Amino acid sequence: MKKVHPLRQTLLAGTSVLIVAAVCYPISDYIGYRSVALILLLAVSVLAMRMALQAVIVAAVLSALVWDFFFIPPHFTLTIGSGEDLLLIIMYFIVAILNGVINARVRQLEQVERRRAESDRSLKLYNTLFNSLSHELRTPVAAILGAADTLQENETVLSPEQKSALMTEISGGALRLSEQVENLLSMSRLEAGMISPKKEWCDVADLLYSTLEKLTPESHDHPVEIVLPENLPLVRLDYGLTEQIVRNLLLNAFRHTPAGTRVRISASVEHDTAGHFEIREQPGAPLELVRDKITHRLQLDISDNGAGFPPGESERVFGKFYRPANTEADGTGLGLYIVKGFVEAQGGEISLCNREGGGARFQIEIPTPVLPQNLHEK
Repeated sequence: MKKVHPLRQTLLAGTSVLIVAAVCYPISDYIGYRSVALILLLAVSVLAMRMALQAVIVAAVLSALVWDFFFIPPHFTLTIGSGEDLLLIIMYFIVAILNGVINARVRQLEQVERRRAESDRSLKLYNTLFNSLSHELRTPVAAILGAADTLQENETVLSPEQKSALMTEISGGALRLSEQVENLLSMSRLEAGMISPKKEWCDVADLLYSTLEKLTPESHDHPVEIVLPENLPLVRLDYGLTEQIVRNLLLNAFRHTPAGTRVRISASVEHDTAGHFEIREQPGAPLELVRDKITHRLQLDISDNGAGFPPGESERVFGKFYRPANTEADGTGLGLYIVKGFVEAQGGEISLCNREGGGARFQIEIPTPVLPQNLHEK
């Protein structure tokens, strides 16, 4: 609820009491002035549930005075005619004040409990991140330092093959370290809402083959098949975000499936019967906006014939720091979280299912205008 200034709360509480009293006044002869006290007390109780203690006290005092002045005989005076009415107004005032104090205390306890829950959640998130990174960053750093020390101390006695193997280990560790840092930066950008796609015309085939080539060391134990239709049109995507999407999905398949598991990548562009428009800047004229009709959807499909995901995990896999139970593969559990964020940043959707013959299948759909290849070449 939006926070209201205490003075405005006090004025609102007083106005509410006066409105309730004005509504009750014409019918007070029919319902009796004691029934009016119950109605005013109900109004103060409702205010106590929503407003600060100061406003509730003002409402309680004002309602008691209004009830005495307008409703308790003799009317239009603060004089109370009987001891019973005096006791009644004293009890009314005490109940109204206690109601406000109790409700204020309950709200304070709720706020304390909420802050404690948020603190526990933040601490758990910090511990998860720290424990994950303490291993994920230490492993490539140790590999780099160990290989570098070996290379430096035994340079004269190492064979060219041994030197090459050490250099490969250093390169692999550096790439793994870079990947972890990139994942952390991507997570921070997603959390801060700073992902703003910069779309350009992309050749999907070039994007897929280029991404796979960069993952050659990771994919050497996994046969990869890329299936594309002829004359696949150009599409407008954020090349960097889409490359990261494909990269993370492929790395997930390579690291979480046994050696020899086949990975299949397919892409197609399908007509989108719904269609919608995209506002973009015209190159060379930053102040002029044009509308591109988006009538197609790029469909990316990345699957494997491994063991798949445990039942009921298809939604949890896209959460932060998720790792399947009993997994032996390392990782921070940020890869699929980043994939989902980057897909949705481009207006797309991603889903996961297990294949009937075994293995996992990720399906991505991103709305996009298209440009036929032959038109582009001309």
